[in-house]
Amino acid sequence: MTEEDGVVMTSADVNGFTVTELGFPPGYVQPPFEPELPYLALVLDGVVEKSFRLRTMRFGRASALTMPVGASHGARFGSTGARILIVRPRDAAKPVPRCLERLVELRGRGFNWLAYRLAGELRASDSAAALAAEGLALQLLAAASREASVERSVRCAPTWLSAAEELLHVRAGDCVRLSELAAAVDVQPARLARAFRARYGVSVGEYGRRVRLAWAASELAGGASSLAEIALDAGFADQSHFTRLFKRYVGTTPARYRAETRRVPS
Repeated sequence: MTEEDGVVMTSADVNGFTVTELGFPPGYVQPPFEPELPYLALVLDGVVEKSFRLRTMRFGRASALTMPVGASHGARFGSTGARILIVRPRDAAKPVPRCLERLVELRGRGFNWLAYRLAGELRASDSAAALAAEGLALQLLAAASREASVERSVRCAPTWLSAAEELLHVRAGDCVRLSELAAAVDVQPARLARAFRARYGVSVGEYGRRVRLAWAASELAGGASSLAEIALDAGFADQSHFTRLFKRYVGTTPARYRAETRRVPS
C-alpha cells in the first residue's frame, strides 16, 4: 500500500492484469488525461464525476464503467472522497476483452460484489490470495462483457423499471417488499418481477439484499457506527444475521473488512 498526493493505492499483478484499489480524498480533482490502457472501474464507495468532451457522467457506490483507450477525461471526487477498484491489462500489445473497447456505464449490476471480494483479496496475506484474486478478476471481466452486451441489446429500460431500481438504492436500509415497490412505480408485481430479473439478472429481493450489503460495506470502511448499529441500519435482523450474509457475499467478516479497509500505508 502506498500514498501519493493524498491518494492511497493498493495494487497487485494477477496473470496478465493489474488490479488496483484507489482511495481518493474528499474533493480531489484529477486533471484530464487519455488512458493508455483500457480498464474496468468499479466504485466501492463515494462519488466520482468524469468529464468527457461532450458530457459529464456521475458514478456512485456500486456503479461500474468500462473505459477504452484514448477516452480523454478528467475526474472530480465527492465531498467524502471515493474508493475505486480498477482492473486493467498489463500489456497493450495483447488483445483485450471486447467489453473494454468502448465506454459503457454498468450501474448497479450484481457483479459488483465480486469487486468487494477482490478488494479484500488485495490485502490478504495467505498463500491463496493471489489465486483467488486472479479468479475474481477474470469473473469481473466476464461479467462486464455480459453486461456490456445487455446494454447493446437493451438500450433503454422502461422509466418505471429504472425508478424501481433507484428506489432500492434510496431505501438501502429498508426491506422493501415487491408489492410495495410495484405500487410505488404503478405496475403489477408480477410484471415488475419479470422485467427486473430480465434486466438485472437477479430477483428484486436479491438485488435489494446486495444494495444493503454494499451500503454496509461503505459504512464499515468509512463510518464510525458499531457493527450492531450498521447491521440494524442496513435492515438485518441482528448482527449475527448480518455477519453470516456479509461473509457469504464478500468473503470475509464485517470486522475484518473494517480493519483491512482502514489500514493505513506504512
